[in-house]
Amino acid sequence: MRIVGIGTDMVAVVRIAKMLDRHGERFLGRCFRPGEIPTPASNSVAGRWAAKEAFLKALGADVRGIPYRDVEVGGSGHGPVKLNLHGRARDALAAAGGKRVHLTISHEQEFAVATVIIEA
Repeated sequence: MRIVGIGTDMVAVVRIAKMLDRHGERFLGRCFRPGEIPTPASNSVAGRWAAKEAFLKALGADVRGIPYRDVEVGGSGHGPVKLNLHGRARDALAAAGGKRVHLTISHEQEFAVATVIIEA
């Protein structure tokens, strides 16, 4: 296995809760695809946000043009999670030589953390 990139992101759940309080549906609609959020619980949103950030970090390239909505976090809160890439995110993965993406998300009361490994 050849690793193309590794990315990790950790986010405070309270930070995402404040964004939800302040911007609500506008924030969710801008950064997440329909059906991507199983519940509006801030820890679920925080974990998915961290996964998106971890993927962008794993790319190791200029990611300014990749919308968060192009990085979709799939899977239930009790089963394995995975990334479904769309549009510019999918194109960026191919340009980086990536073939498979591995994702793990973990939650602790105050924090959510995600790690992404991109393999060729």
